[in-house]
Amino acid sequence: MNDRRVVVVIDRDEEVRSLLRTTLGEAGFVVHCAATGEAGLALVRAKQPDTVTLDLVLPDMDGYEVLRRIREFSHTYILIITARSGLGATLKGFDAGADDYMVKPIRPRELRARVDGMLRRPRQLTVPPIVTPRQAPLVSPRLRASARAEIAPGPAPAHGLPVARGLGVALDVPAAQGLPAAQAFEHNGLAINSATRAATLGGRALQLTRTEFDLLYILLQRGSGVVSKAELVGLLGLAKREAGTMGGSDAGVRDAGRIIETHVGNLRRKLGDDARQPRWLKTVRGAGYTLA
Repeated sequence: MNDRRVVVVIDRDEEVRSLLRTTLGEAGFVVHCAATGEAGLALVRAKQPDTVTLDLVLPDMDGYEVLRRIREFSHTYILIITARSGLGATLKGFDAGADDYMVKPIRPRELRARVDGMLRRPRQLTVPPIVTPRQAPLVSPRLRASARAEIAPGPAPAHGLPVARGLGVALDVPAAQGLPAAQAFEHNGLAINSATRAATLGGRALQLTRTEFDLLYILLQRGSGVVSKAELVGLLGLAKREAGTMGGSDAGVRDAGRIIETHVGNLRRKLGDDARQPRWLKTVRGAGYTLA
């Protein structure tokens, strides 16, 4: 049985395809290449790859359109590899569903590191679309609104969260587009379902508070990326809540950071996790939190 990982390379440039075929082949992948968007979509459907690398400029269609169409039927990891280096292009790629973004020229060691990093993240699972307009949002309006407010002062940008290893569509869908699609994640036996707001560990239900669930959901969406304490404060809306109870003082905002530590501690207790040898929640000293 062949258990090697599969990658589909979609790039108009023959030299780039050759480089990716060699680099990823040496890393142990079975590599399939396509020079057009339509051929790439057909390969993704047929091969069900673990990873897709995607150029944004293709001869038959826009790369963003290819990305969106892949996301209609696949949760494969997608790495955009392009000559477009602008922030707008990067954000548009993440908005469309990319997992990572790499600017040409390609450096083989960086490429392998990025692909390895994606594959270490929790795999997003398929969840039946059980949401109706009368059901509560999968992520609270407080969480979604706070995520936008954290980006920059003033009105939130229409493109959503500018985070390189983004928080996923559940936190990045404008209200006018309706409720976000359901998502589920699994990591070391810990499973979370945003449709039912349920979390289980080894099949056992976890009794989490609303904030604990939202915090865990953010970390699982971010995968191997580090989420800072300040970012969590903003995403969870704690800065506004604590500042409000303290008359808008800076002390309230600082207290919100301590509350994050308390929530992480409570999550570890409910998971039976050891901060010194974590299996799920890891503290990165001076930086924040990530998955172990």
